Amino acid sequence: MKKFFPVLAAALLALSCNSGRIYSEMVDIPDMTWDMNNIAKFEVSVEDINPFYDIKVELRTVDFYQFSNLYLFLRTETPSKKAAADTLECMLYDDKGNSLSNAKMRFGELEDYEFTFKENIKFPEKGVYTFYIQHGMRLEQLPFVKEIGLTVEKR
Repeated sequence: MKKFFPVLAAALLALSCNSGRIYSEMVDIPDMTWDMNNIAKFEVSVEDINPFYDIKVELRTVDFYQFSNLYLFLRTETPSKKAAADTLECMLYDDKGNSLSNAKMRFGELEDYEFTFKENIKFPEKGVYTFYIQHGMRLEQLPFVKEIGLTVEKR
C-alpha cells in the first residue's frame, strides 16, 4: 500500500502537466440543451508566433445524445479583426452505434470527445484571437450537450 501512493501521485502529476498547452476552457451549456443562438466564445492570447500550434474542440455530451455526429460552425477572428469561417463535422458514434469517445475520459453517462480543428498552424500575429463555436444541426434546441470547449497547444 505504501508503494501505491507515490505511483499514483506521479501518474496524476504526469497527466496534469502539459507544457505545450497555452489555453484550455470549457463552457457549460445551460440545461444540457444547446440553443443554436447560444454561441460559445473563447479568447486566446497568443504571445509567441514562432511555434506551430494545434487547435482542438472538446465536447461533453450525455450518452442519450441522439445523433451519430455533430456539425459545428467555427468563426475565428484575429487581433486585427480579420475573420475566417469553418465547418467541422464531429463523428461521435461508429456505424455500429459504439461511442468514439476517449475511453480514458468516459464517466458513466457522460461522453468526452476531442476533435482536431486546426493542426500544425502558425498564428500570423500576436494578440488575442477570438473563436466562436455554434452548433450546426437541424434542431434549433440540441439536447444532451453538456459542455463545449477549446484547447490550443504548442507542437
